[in-house]
Amino acid sequence: MKTDVYEISKGVKLRFIETDKFKTNVLSVYFCLPLCRENVTCAALIPRVLKRGSVKYPTMAQLSRRAEELYGASIGADILKEGDELLIRASAQFVSDSFITETIIKDIAELLYEFVLCPITKDGAFDKTYVEQEKENAKNFIKGLINDKKEYAQVRCNEIMFEGDPYGNFSYGYVEDLECIDEKNLYDFYKDVIETAEVNIFASGCFDKDAVKAEIEKTFGKALSPRDSKRTRTNLAAFEESIKVKEVTEEITASQSKLCMGFNCGIEPASDECYAVAVFSCIYGGSPFSKLFNNVREKLSLAYYVFSAFNRQKSFMRISAGVEAGKFSAAYDEILLQLDMMKNGDFSDDEIASAKKYLKTQVGSIKDSLVATEDFYMTRAMMLVDESPDEFLEKINKVSREEIIAAANKMQLDTVYFLKGVSGDEI
Repeated sequence: MKTDVYEISKGVKLRFIETDKFKTNVLSVYFCLPLCRENVTCAALIPRVLKRGSVKYPTMAQLSRRAEELYGASIGADILKEGDELLIRASAQFVSDSFITETIIKDIAELLYEFVLCPITKDGAFDKTYVEQEKENAKNFIKGLINDKKEYAQVRCNEIMFEGDPYGNFSYGYVEDLECIDEKNLYDFYKDVIETAEVNIFASGCFDKDAVKAEIEKTFGKALSPRDSKRTRTNLAAFEESIKVKEVTEEITASQSKLCMGFNCGIEPASDECYAVAVFSCIYGGSPFSKLFNNVREKLSLAYYVFSAFNRQKSFMRISAGVEAGKFSAAYDEILLQLDMMKNGDFSDDEIASAKKYLKTQVGSIKDSLVATEDFYMTRAMMLVDESPDEFLEKINKVSREEIIAAANKMQLDTVYFLKGVSGDEI
């Protein structure tokens, strides 16, 4: 896929992903801001409030109806966590011009502009009713995290591993911080984001590029004025001398326990070592044929599920497993044993070939979704890495056995979090 980047104004970039593979196009606006406790709760509320309505379309129903009028388009917003930064994203998905008898990019750009930059306000503040309702919805969402034990355990492991580090913040915010947010200070926060945050606008799909560029400059150019935004450099999860592993056990009423283990890697996102880590993780725990799956789950029946995932931006690996409380020690030992075997090169050439083939399939699935493709390129933009999915695979294919062993030996255990399931009368 071909990509081009244009600077609309200082700190505001327009990025094109050109492909005729899909019947739909996507137009997205990303605002980038530092990930910190002071930002997360307000930032997570912004997409919720924007969805409630705009000046021209003051209700969710009217917003949706206008999008539907544009040949079944859809519009939405969300919050993303990328390294030590937060992204507020607003997107419109709409049919490609080649499948209709008119060009609708002007209408789509105007709708996205209205959605993002024309929220309902009164006396220099958001609509109070909307803010209070969305605060309640956010509180219920945050409290409801405990109902997804797998996700909850991963969040808690993250908080423990990165305590005092920006990445330790939960991207959807904190219930206790909602109390001091009102319609006025939330609107002040929103205005600061609009006026100062780095902006990336993505136009993805099949279209007249010059026409789209002209429309974006016309629609968003004045509203998104030049800004001196400074990117936050992500602190990598680096190797620590004489590390003291953080071990935390918490109990919960549940039949199944959750084990999460966090490992420091300390590899720069732009480094070629990252491709070796991707292959290593695939062989170790990131695929249906992995060491962890075949041994911890299938052979020894020590886990209901077990997998590893490598976070390239933050440079850490996390292992997640669902286990019985009484099998914690055995599962933990086997997970580390399999890692030691990887460090010693105890894996076959067939496993390397299977891992590379599996990664090719995964990247192929990215290329089958325009939204996933946009996510791929946005993540690379955040890491200052210039590569396409095909270039990523080229580097994966060049990874050697020695590089995989070296990647395995970069893994340093930092955190062990055990969410122990017990019966109600045990707590």
